[in-house]
Amino acid sequence: MYRRILIANRADCAVRLIRACHEEGIEAYVITSRDEQARLAHALADGVICTGASMDAYLAEDDILEAARLHGCEAILPGWGFLSEDALFARRCRLAHIDFIGPGEGHLWAFGDKLETVRLLSDTRQHGVMTAEEALADLGSVPMPCMLKGRFGGGGKQVTRMTERESLGVRLSALRDMSRLRDYYVEPYIDGRHIEYQVMGDGCGHVHVLGARDCTWQNGHQKYMELSYEDADQAALRAARDGVCVRLSELGYRGYGTVEFIVDRDGGAHLLELNPRLQVEHGVTEMTSGIDIVRTAIRLAWSGRYEPVAVPANVEEAIEFRLFARGTGRIGRIGFDGYDWPGYPQPEDALGRVETGYACGAEISGVYDGMIARFILGAPLGKARACMQKWLSGFVVEGGRHNLNDLYDQP
Repeated sequence: MYRRILIANRADCAVRLIRACHEEGIEAYVITSRDEQARLAHALADGVICTGASMDAYLAEDDILEAARLHGCEAILPGWGFLSEDALFARRCRLAHIDFIGPGEGHLWAFGDKLETVRLLSDTRQHGVMTAEEALADLGSVPMPCMLKGRFGGGGKQVTRMTERESLGVRLSALRDMSRLRDYYVEPYIDGRHIEYQVMGDGCGHVHVLGARDCTWQNGHQKYMELSYEDADQAALRAARDGVCVRLSELGYRGYGTVEFIVDRDGGAHLLELNPRLQVEHGVTEMTSGIDIVRTAIRLAWSGRYEPVAVPANVEEAIEFRLFARGTGRIGRIGFDGYDWPGYPQPEDALGRVETGYACGAEISGVYDGMIARFILGAPLGKARACMQKWLSGFVVEGGRHNLNDLYDQP
C-alpha cells in the first residue's frame, strides 16, 4: 500500500480525503495557499505544503508535482474540483511516476466534453441536443425552453435556461464574437427529477453500480441536498443506466464516476453527463451501500483490483444537506449546542456524519465555493428528511448569511 499521499484539495474535501488515508494507514500531506487561515485539514494532515497564493495554489501543477516528489508522496488524490478532471495533469502525474487517484487520462479526455459524452454513451443522439454553432445557424430548430451549457467543467457552472429564441440568438452571437461558441452546446429543458448513479469501474471490463441519488434540490443549478433513490419501478431509467454501464465497460473505465440523468414526468431518462471524479455527495451512497468509496478508489489505484472496503452501515435511506455561505464574513459561532465543533450528537434512530473544513472564527472570503459543512444522515425508509430537520434544529451558525433555511423551505 502507499506510504504517503498528497491531497490536492482543501477544506471539507481535504478533511474527508485525509480521513480515508489515515484509515488505510497512509500518511496524508495536504497543499495550501499562503493566505489560507489555519484549517481543520491542516491540523489533521501529517504535513502541510504551501504551493502558491489563493486559488492558484490548488491549480499550480508544477508546484504540486514538485511537492509530491520532494516529500516522497507516491500518489496524488484530488477529490473533486480543481485538478480532479484535468487530463493533462493526470498525464503529468503518470510521466512523473506518481499515481493519479481517479480515472485515467484517456477517460478524463473523453468525458471532459459533456456534449461528446452524451454522444459517446447514448445509443442514439438525443433529440434536440446540438452544438452552439448548429443552434446559431438554425435557431428555428432549437426546442424551447432550452439549456445553454458549457461543454467543459462541472459543478453546475456555465448553465443558463433560455426561454426565448431571440434571447438565445443574442447570447450565441455574443459567444461567437468572443470566439467561445465552440465551448457551448444546447439541449432541451426537461422538467423532471435529477437522478444520478454512483459507479466504479475496475478497468477490466466491469462497472459496478453502487447506488442512485436524487439531486433535484438545487439553487441556481447548485445542489444543496441529495437523497438516496430507489429505481426499482423506473424501467426506462434502469435501461438507460445499464446501457451507459455496458459502454463504460467496453471502454475499460477504471475508477469512480457519476452518471447523471433527467427523468421526465413520463419516466423517460435523458443522459446529462458523466463526472469522472469523486462526487461531493458520495457519502449518501456510502451509507446505503456500506462501501467506503474513497478507500476503495485508493486500493484500486494501488493494486489494480476492485476490492470494496466495507463501512458500518445499515440504513434504508440516506440524505445529505450542504450548508453554504451566501456572502462573505467571519463565522462567529458554529456547532450543536453542548458539542465542541466539529463534534456532533448522533441523531435519534439514525446514523449521522458531519464533514467540514471550518471552525469558529474562520473567514469566508468568497474566493472559494463557500461550502461550510456537509451533514450526511442515514435513517429508516421515508424518514431521512424529517430526521435531518430534527437533527439540525439544534445546530447554530452565526456570522454572515447562509442557506440553512433551504432544508425547511423546499417540498
